[in-house]
Amino acid sequence: MKSNEKKLLMLNTFFITFFVLITSICISFLSIAKMTIVMKSIIILIILMFIIIFSYFLSKFLLSRLFETNHLLDLLLKDTLHELNIPLSVIKANTQMLQLQETSAKNIKKIQRINQACSELCSLYEDVDYYIQKEMKNDVRENLDLDNLLKKEVEKFQTIYPKVDIISRKTNLIIFTDGRGFSKIIGNLLSNALKYNKNDNKVEIYLKENRLIVQDLGIGMNQSELFTVFNRYYQSTSQNKGFGIGLNIVKRFCDENRIFINIESQKDIGTKISLDLRNLIQ
Repeated sequence: MKSNEKKLLMLNTFFITFFVLITSICISFLSIAKMTIVMKSIIILIILMFIIIFSYFLSKFLLSRLFETNHLLDLLLKDTLHELNIPLSVIKANTQMLQLQETSAKNIKKIQRINQACSELCSLYEDVDYYIQKEMKNDVRENLDLDNLLKKEVEKFQTIYPKVDIISRKTNLIIFTDGRGFSKIIGNLLSNALKYNKNDNKVEIYLKENRLIVQDLGIGMNQSELFTVFNRYYQSTSQNKGFGIGLNIVKRFCDENRIFINIESQKDIGTKISLDLRNLIQ
């Protein structure tokens, strides 16, 4: 547990204990006092109001440093994100110009690596911007051409796994959803299908009855694993790299966006994951 969380927990415990103790003492005192029920009720209400007001100002005072630190960190993150966009744009523009002027194949390859690293930084920049927009409760949903989104994700993984045939069939579907979040869940599903693949078998992604299906012929899972596969940090095997949070992210996004997810899997045969997109179709 983080220090901030411990502080909040201790503070809440103190307030509840203090509130119950004072209220109990006041009620005990009033029960033996010679007053009318109306007078007793008024006094109890006044005591309660005092405790609530006192608790509010005490909480505000004790947590003021914490709120101030969070506010400064928030400003730093947003300001840094804004300023980061300029050097990234400069690097990208200049590497593209150098690539046009360069004739040496060796140097062109080096420039391409710089360009690729810059693209990855741009992707991280977009990720941070996306989470800030979500935190600000902005509606990040948009109309998306599903085929274009799948094409980008497949091309990305095809460069990492050149020996595997990643088959993406045409869907001809437009969906209304959080584009960056949806591309992340497709990326996670493809990553798992390729990571737990065997013998470089093909991986397929296709649409059937408004369900997007990612299917592999990998190591698969037994029935007991299907109950824990969405748990955070769960991994089918420790031999592969990762932290076991991919499917947890997928499940969270699907729950938030009313996408029903279903997994069918057999040990040593493969896994088929389907996403019901009916609620995303305009």
